[in-house]
Amino acid sequence: MVVDTGTDDAGALIWAATDPRVDLVAVVADWGNVGVERATRNTLAVLRAAGANDVPVYSGAGKGSSGPSPARFDASVVMGEDGLNGVVLPDGEQSAQGEPGHEALVRLASERPGELTLVPVSPFTPVAAALQLDPQLPSRLFDIVVMGGAIATAGNLTPGGEANVANDPDAAAAMVEAFGVPGVLSSGRTPRMVPLDATHDATISLAEVELAGASSISGAAALEAIWRASFEFSALEGGDGLPIHDLLAALVIVEPDICEWHTLPLEVDCAGGPAWGMTVGDQRMALVENSPWPDEEKERLAELIGFASSRWDVAMSADVDRFRAALRSWLTS
Repeated sequence: MVVDTGTDDAGALIWAATDPRVDLVAVVADWGNVGVERATRNTLAVLRAAGANDVPVYSGAGKGSSGPSPARFDASVVMGEDGLNGVVLPDGEQSAQGEPGHEALVRLASERPGELTLVPVSPFTPVAAALQLDPQLPSRLFDIVVMGGAIATAGNLTPGGEANVANDPDAAAAMVEAFGVPGVLSSGRTPRMVPLDATHDATISLAEVELAGASSISGAAALEAIWRASFEFSALEGGDGLPIHDLLAALVIVEPDICEWHTLPLEVDCAGGPAWGMTVGDQRMALVENSPWPDEEKERLAELIGFASSRWDVAMSADVDRFRAALRSWLTS
């Protein structure tokens, strides 16, 4: 996983460290919700709480390595300066590895070709750096699932820009293009993006918070404290309950049917105007493909429109009942 460990990353990490269907191989901590140093410290502390001290953690290069951004504020408005809304966890029992995060991504993919699924749930700065180091990185990975973007809903960092994308649009654009080449992943799968369109659907209620408090899984006490400290901000998200963005993106690795997926041509706006940092999913492609016209007419129209070449499966909605049921099953296991 690639994280910027704040409140929602913490849930994703605890889930990945404790769900028996998942083998959490390594974590890269970089800037986003907090700076790289704090993100690394939070990551180590969360993994300790989850009983996963053996998972190696690598630090990214930090905000100084990112590109220009339209951001005017940071996540401290909803996560506090520490990223965990004041929840104090004991520091991790290990330190971060000395190898830079982007180099670790390339090395691990090379050592285990066709085996690993990359799950970035933070600004994509280290992913772009890994692609610069090894342009063949997508072909060495089995799959990729990212949390980022806002397609048919408002952004949360800018009017159209979601934070993971809009904090470093150039990095997001590089990732979308490189992984969006049809068939480039070793599995042949289409890469998957989980944007705000789906994560705003996938909320928890106070019932899930209380269930975490009663759970015996490792890290449940930390999870309850973080969720409870964050719940007051659910009103800012505009939904019924508190969205747990990164946890949904991680969970769909094993339970993809929680979301409704649309294959879309994707691009990230890097032009510097009002849409700077916006993830543009061209929904016209489905209209053409689902039309009753002959195939040759569809092909002619598609060529005329000129759809972007990058293709991603995008979660356009999520079933909140299935999401909460999955969390309840995990918390009571």
